[in-house]
Amino acid sequence: MQWSPVAGAAGYEVSGRLVASPEVAGGGTPEVRAVDAHGRRSAPVRAEERAGDDGAWRQRVSGFLEEFDDPRVERHFHLSGRRGCVNPSLGSGRLVVDMPCGEGTAVLRARSPLVLEDAGELGRVAVVTSAAGPRGKLVVDLVPGTPDLAGPTPPAGAIRVVVDDSVAGTRGAGVLHRFEVVLTRDGVRVLQDGAEISRSAAVPAWRQATVLVGVTAPPGRPGRVEVDTVGISGRPRPVTEVVETPVVAGTLRVLEPEEEAPGIGVARTPLRNAPSARLRATVRLGDGGDVNGLVAQLGTARIPLRPQTEGWSAAQDSEVTVAGDVPAELLGPETGALSPFVLRMPGASQAQVLESYLEVPGETRARLPNAPGPLPPAVPVMTAEFAAVTPNEATLVVTLDGSATPSVAPVAGFEVYVDRHHAATVATPGGVGGRHELLLALKGSHDVEVRLRPEDPGRQADSVWLELSRSSR
Repeated sequence: MQWSPVAGAAGYEVSGRLVASPEVAGGGTPEVRAVDAHGRRSAPVRAEERAGDDGAWRQRVSGFLEEFDDPRVERHFHLSGRRGCVNPSLGSGRLVVDMPCGEGTAVLRARSPLVLEDAGELGRVAVVTSAAGPRGKLVVDLVPGTPDLAGPTPPAGAIRVVVDDSVAGTRGAGVLHRFEVVLTRDGVRVLQDGAEISRSAAVPAWRQATVLVGVTAPPGRPGRVEVDTVGISGRPRPVTEVVETPVVAGTLRVLEPEEEAPGIGVARTPLRNAPSARLRATVRLGDGGDVNGLVAQLGTARIPLRPQTEGWSAAQDSEVTVAGDVPAELLGPETGALSPFVLRMPGASQAQVLESYLEVPGETRARLPNAPGPLPPAVPVMTAEFAAVTPNEATLVVTLDGSATPSVAPVAGFEVYVDRHHAATVATPGGVGGRHELLLALKGSHDVEVRLRPEDPGRQADSVWLELSRSSR
């Protein structure tokens, strides 16, 4: 649902829910009121739903279409993310990714490749997600080979599409949109809900590539991203099912070839009676190191690891996914642990292991839990800064921004403390956002603190600490 923004509105009240965007997700025809920074509400109006699509885009990505109705997500994807800060689950036919650390990116590697056709439209990737909302980000990488991550700078020959606040288009917090990457002989087009929002003259030099879908929640507070659908054009291709088991190295620093290793190993359980196994890892390189000499040590065995990106070279990227086959002598009925488990490389320097796991052929088991309930309303993000400083005065600007959360908790106002003494109170009953300027009569150096006060006393407050020094004048 979408409506035209109202001048002076800091947020909107949608059937009792406060939001900071003229766009929200949901069904029905709710009543909407504009709310200014002082909590004053307009007369209600009824929102009109946007016309839905006819589903024709699904026919264009019929080679692979995942709508997350099957809990065995690992059949079709590998998910990379910082452990504990990227928590995937399933709910209402969607992949839900909670990011409780207030940072982090989840990257989905589709096991089905994108294979280009010979027609006018070479290929297409579609993603329906809420990731590209305010301060969030959606990244689609098309990389020849089978990497799990493409790094901060994609390898030569890869195509990267980034959709964030710098790309035109209305996107409310928590609202699903359909993004399509269309490859043609004339370049790349990016569509949002069927309308073009960006284009590039880049034309792929490869015929087949891995699709990486990266989603990032707004930074600074716990967030959630939903992925509803991922589609890839081309002829359907069978994919060998594997069971993934994360394995953590004894040290996440890549060691030199003969450097002493911690006596920490991994359980042999995933390898027991396995017909074969493959170790995959992603390494962030430092200021040196010979990737051609990268090996994994499992007990006494050393497994050569090779880059999984075609044409990859250390000069092109700072992250590389590598893989190697586990030797047959480590497979079988034996029990116990394989110790140590480390990665080694000549000239390793500052190289780090970002993730590592074993792949064993077999039927994928359902592993993702059901998604928790909706995220509770969050107070607006508060920022404070001195816009102007003179010898006798300082202008303090306080901004409340609720655009990064689907549901905003109203605030009663904020307080200003100078040198730990209360100096001012600005009341904003029911406020959800806005910009406020205060003129403070101050000389010399001072410590200034701004404290946000939610209307609900049980909700966590926020504060910003500033230093007003003589050097500021």
